[in-house]
Amino acid sequence: MIELRNVSLRYGSREVLKNVSLTIEDRTIKAILGPSGVGKSTIIKLMLGLIKPTSGQVLIDDVDITHLSEVELFPIRQKMGIVFQGNALFDSMTITENMSFFLRENLNLSEDEIRRRVQEQIKFAGLEGYEDSLPDRLSGGMKKRVAIGRALIFHPKMILFDEPTAGLDPVSSKKILDLIARLQREIGLGAVLVTHILSDVFAVADSVAVLYQGEIIFNDAPQKLYESAHPFIASFLANPED
Repeated sequence: MIELRNVSLRYGSREVLKNVSLTIEDRTIKAILGPSGVGKSTIIKLMLGLIKPTSGQVLIDDVDITHLSEVELFPIRQKMGIVFQGNALFDSMTITENMSFFLRENLNLSEDEIRRRVQEQIKFAGLEGYEDSLPDRLSGGMKKRVAIGRALIFHPKMILFDEPTAGLDPVSSKKILDLIARLQREIGLGAVLVTHILSDVFAVADSVAVLYQGEIIFNDAPQKLYESAHPFIASFLANPED
């Protein structure tokens, strides 16, 4: 569904991505692994058309989005839900209002359909009983589940996760990873998982691309990381929390 073809991105003299090629197929979970500040989140922004590459192409369902306008990008973006690292919830809105806001703003749906979609995602995320709660009354893990429910509200084909378990305790992290696995197993969605946490990759990813110094240095099944002779990967496996 998503393809990066020879994508490079430069900010002035700083080269963030160097000739990156990557394919994410429908109904698969692709992890993009690497340390903080290496450009992993930049790849998500490229997939959404929020930034443009210096060179190369970004294709969504075989459509090159590199030169599309904001209006032309809207139907493309509806195919992808995004779960930001900080969740990006509206603090003054309840869980129900957070989930329904973008539906009311962007789609001509009846109130019954909006209510149905919101209840569907509240149930999927295990948030029954919290419909009228404000975000500041929720734990970090519950806020993340709200963000996942909101990302699903447009019925996308792919969900993009930016560091989905960062800062969460082990129990909350497991719940989020279980939810990501259910997206694929129960709904048939694909996902892109940007993370620096190795255990997240082994928990849910079908394949993993390792980003190092702006380049993809590995792209295969997670288990094959242990066969890599690259010194960075060996160091990362030995010190996964660094």
